Amino acid sequence: METYNDECKKHYLLINGKRVISFFKVMIAQTFLKVLCFPPKFARSVPHLIDREVYLEDSCERRWMATMCNYNGSLAIQQGWAKFSAEHDLKVGDFLLFHYVPDDRHFIVQIFGTSGCEKINFSSDIGKGKPNERTYQEITTKEESQSGL
Repeated sequence: METYNDECKKHYLLINGKRVISFFKVMIAQTFLKVLCFPPKFARSVPHLIDREVYLEDSCERRWMATMCNYNGSLAIQQGWAKFSAEHDLKVGDFLLFHYVPDDRHFIVQIFGTSGCEKINFSSDIGKGKPNERTYQEITTKEESQSGL
């Protein structure tokens, strides 16, 4: 009989040649500004992360240190999460896609705004600027100009 961990390993993706497991979270309540609870199915596959430091990596490849914890019976990030959420101007309705890289104990975090487009190109002076959202029009225009259309 397969264990839960074996089932999860079948669903790993490869990012930059490294195995990752992915899940998403929708920011639906103001509590997300202070603590981020992980889906129970993901949490069951990584109980060893409680009280461990991990890194959160944004689309600009910048990293924030955070600490995993048990928050009201759920695996969560509390220490370090408020800074990450504030510096990425997270809002209710934002959709976050997490890719966990077990070998490096870090999460690659993709942030999508309520427009459905990924927020990228955060200010190099993070905390003072707001992230930009790529819109379909911006992508299309850039791709068309590069292809000579």
